[in-house]
Amino acid sequence: MERLTLHSVKLSDTGWYTCVVNNIYGQIQQSAWIAVLMEESFVSPSDSYYLFAAAGVSFIVFVASVIIIATCWQRHRPPKSRPLVLRENSMYFQLNLPIDPQWEINRNQ
Repeated sequence: MERLTLHSVKLSDTGWYTCVVNNIYGQIQQSAWIAVLMEESFVSPSDSYYLFAAAGVSFIVFVASVIIIATCWQRHRPPKSRPLVLRENSMYFQLNLPIDPQWEINRNQ
């Protein structure tokens, strides 16, 4: 038994196909309707390399963006305490008191 494999078929290749066999004893033929359900789309090795490289570069850009955003957010956070400077007998003292949202107005406004 032989097998026929069709490569690079298209939707337009749908139709009747006939197989004809000849030998010293005679000839026989058989027809069959072949329906192509979906066109083949091959990805060459070079295309898959570019796809893999693009995915890798995208991942690196994503990680770098997350790091940059986290760093900027850390640097621009509002302070959790405010310094209070006291002066007594020509000596200065600095205290860091927590911010009380009920008493204080947000300084960013």
